[in-house]
Amino acid sequence: MTRKKKLLIWVALLAVSLVAAVMILQNPLGKLAKLAIEEFGPTLTQSKVTVGKVKISAADGHGRITNLFVGNPKGFKTDYALKAGLIDVVIEPASVTEDVLVIPSIVIDAPQITYEKNGDLSNFDAIQRNVEKAVGASKSDSDQSSKKMIIGSFVIRNAQVSYHGMLDLTLPDIELHNIGKKNGGATSAQVVKAIVTELNNKLMLAVAKAAIIGGVGGVAVGAGALIKGLLGN
Repeated sequence: MTRKKKLLIWVALLAVSLVAAVMILQNPLGKLAKLAIEEFGPTLTQSKVTVGKVKISAADGHGRITNLFVGNPKGFKTDYALKAGLIDVVIEPASVTEDVLVIPSIVIDAPQITYEKNGDLSNFDAIQRNVEKAVGASKSDSDQSSKKMIIGSFVIRNAQVSYHGMLDLTLPDIELHNIGKKNGGATSAQVVKAIVTELNNKLMLAVAKAAIIGGVGGVAVGAGALIKGLLGN
């Protein structure tokens, strides 16, 4: 091999190494995840959805999402439905290029939730309905090309809930397991539907329970107004 050919090979190897280094430093998995969240989130919920930073290691799949913000749909006055400063995520890197993305774990720690009623509808009722419509639309479109996912464990813990400024409570932890596994994967809309439905159910139960206990115990949390609001009267 001539000296010139050797030099060209070394230059090529160096160029490939530099490109790989730049891709790793720019955290392409994190950027793709951020783009997906902020593009598809508002489509599903019909509300503002943003995140701060998304960092995912291409080596082991461990990652973090900061400053998730989910706004309210139209018709609600509070500033947001949910805010989370930190979300821990683990993905299987090898599954990124496969048809089904495998996510062993997602943990949302200490999110702030605002629960609001507008007539018979809460903000999470509205979000749930919007997501269900999106799921129905995706089924009618029969889009088989969309990437699916399986989530081994999804946890929301230490959630703080505020209801109309009359009540603040800690929501019992929410755990969902093997989302999408039964059917060989679920679309992003189906995953969000499963999560929002469970969260909405837990919110309704927690707020109703707190209102009843507050009323019986004589705690000054406006229990009568709470129950009236929950019943939509």
